Amino acid sequence: MNNVEKIGKAEVIALYIIIISNNIIINIPTIIIDFTGTGAWLNVIYLTLICLIFILLICKFFKPFVNFDILDVSEFLGGKILKFIIAIAYFLLFMIFSAGCLRYFADNLQNIYFDNSPLIFLILLFIIPIVISCRAGLKAISSTNIILIPITVFSILTLFFVASRDFVWQRLFPVFGYGIKETFLKNIPNLFAFNVVAYIYFLKPFLKSETYYKKISVAAVIMCGIYLLLSVATLLMSFAFITQTDETLSIYILTRLINLGKFLQRVDALFIFIWILAILSFLSLNVFIISHIVKKVINAKASSELVLPISAILFTISLSFKDMATLKFIIRNIYKYYYCILVFVVSFFILLFAYIKKEKKFLKRKEQ
Repeated sequence: MNNVEKIGKAEVIALYIIIISNNIIINIPTIIIDFTGTGAWLNVIYLTLICLIFILLICKFFKPFVNFDILDVSEFLGGKILKFIIAIAYFLLFMIFSAGCLRYFADNLQNIYFDNSPLIFLILLFIIPIVISCRAGLKAISSTNIILIPITVFSILTLFFVASRDFVWQRLFPVFGYGIKETFLKNIPNLFAFNVVAYIYFLKPFLKSETYYKKISVAAVIMCGIYLLLSVATLLMSFAFITQTDETLSIYILTRLINLGKFLQRVDALFIFIWILAILSFLSLNVFIISHIVKKVINAKASSELVLPISAILFTISLSFKDMATLKFIIRNIYKYYYCILVFVVSFFILLFAYIKKEKKFLKRKEQ
């Protein structure tokens, strides 16, 4: 762990915010709305409370493991075999979601602005800066991200504020959407929208001080809940058709509502540019974490050596989706359940059993 880059509290919070912002940009709130209807905002509040309780527990279980991530904890509990299994599981988790985000955003860019440009060319334009930033290291990614975050957050909050002029509050009703069962039980897998939790499992060893690990983890979940609540409420109150259609990049439609006089119209291009930077930052973080996972499994000297082959895999997978319908089916019907099982069930019990094992060892030493 001596050669691991360390980052401060502000840098970690900025990374969490870019992860959360990415969820809004790539339309995760629309998926929640599709499954819960007008009860989406209540579903988000409910899931935020569940997630907060969950985070408090994993922070407690993580406390005895200084400079450990979920892979180290897995090795402590079940040896190298369990570590390898969990590493593969998280490799697939981060890789599939990253490839899906890349393909989704590139496909929307092509439809909106570059209909004559080959998709492979647009994706390649994303891959090149990702490789450069990841080879520079986590410190470079997080430092750049701190500069980018205020612009990204301001752009998204501006959309919420502008859209508020046309809000129809009645569209938030009925409160329970498709029913109480759908809002509180059937759609608990919407927890996948809190994907920031997966990163909480890995960022602990990169902290300069673990004293604020619990605080920033709780803050990350609260910020994610607020972001999602604002997003689903804005979409529901702005578009009467949102629960019946599968509009791609719904947040882009909000940019068309901005009209600041005769001299500043069609500012959607500016928002798209900001979101491109946000997506690049998010994907760079993902590639870095994937490289870190692979490095720990194969005992490579430096994760930077793995950036190029991992980026090549990301590029290949993003092109392998047959079309957007296939991508949406995978995210909605496979990925979200895979995420919830791995992050909220498997990883949780690994932490729990490792915590119990650690406590037993401590008690034995105390008795001796």
